[in-house]
Amino acid sequence: MNPQESISLRDLCWYRIGGKARYYAEPESLPELESLLSWVHKEGLPRFLLGHGSNVLFADDGFAGLVIQTRKLNARRDLEAGVVEVEAGFPLPSLVKIANAHGWQGLEFFAGIPGTIGGAVWGNAGACGEQVGDRVSQVLLMEPGGPGRWVEGANLPWKYRCSGIEDRVVASVRLELSPGADPQQLKKKSTALEQQKRATQPYEPRSCGCIFRNPEGTSAGELIEKCGFKGLSIGGARISPIHANFIVNEKDACSDDIERLIKQVQRKVREQFQVDLIREVIMPGQQGGRR
Repeated sequence: MNPQESISLRDLCWYRIGGKARYYAEPESLPELESLLSWVHKEGLPRFLLGHGSNVLFADDGFAGLVIQTRKLNARRDLEAGVVEVEAGFPLPSLVKIANAHGWQGLEFFAGIPGTIGGAVWGNAGACGEQVGDRVSQVLLMEPGGPGRWVEGANLPWKYRCSGIEDRVVASVRLELSPGADPQQLKKKSTALEQQKRATQPYEPRSCGCIFRNPEGTSAGELIEKCGFKGLSIGGARISPIHANFIVNEKDACSDDIERLIKQVQRKVREQFQVDLIREVIMPGQQGGRR
């Protein structure tokens, strides 16, 4: 497939921020994804895999390589009771609902987390002490020049908000859940968790979810709040008065507004608590890599 050129990134992420991608493509099959990865490697350009855009802050000056949007890679098949295979672009909220309806225990804790299964696996998304990686049996990983290979989940170095997949591309995932649970109880648990999140987090404003990972033994939001930063704003960006680990695009913020807030928070928390806050939000650099 031929990538499109000069595509705005603003409408592709929850923040509604970002310049233009030099190239952009939406593969509809895994062979198309494989072809795009080979093309961008041959051209010597950076690439960025974009799912639902819920945890991404693009640069104001855009992205100088190829942005690959995975939302059309959404095939799913049930291999056996409790074992499901889904392509990278399958929405995590939809997968939670399907698993709950089948009585397959293991994903109910991830209700209310936006994004795709590919992004969730790559970043080892978690909630309530549970991690997606705990349910991954195999991952189909692609690299330039090859058709991809299935890797056992047990062979990946899972840790907090990290899968160890790094620059490889998550193409498809096999999850192993626990069949035989009561669907109504799973739905009830998911509903309660989602309601709790909506009551304590800024769901409506444009944001990217939590900005920072939680340090061991405490929460980033608590440290930021103790610094007196709730409600602090720079330009059009504001630290949410609802939850201090969220920065919202309140008034047509630019990426620089949010980056300045991030740096200010990191500096103050380091000074006051001797804790280095690590970003959870993904910030693709204009020339590739991370800002």
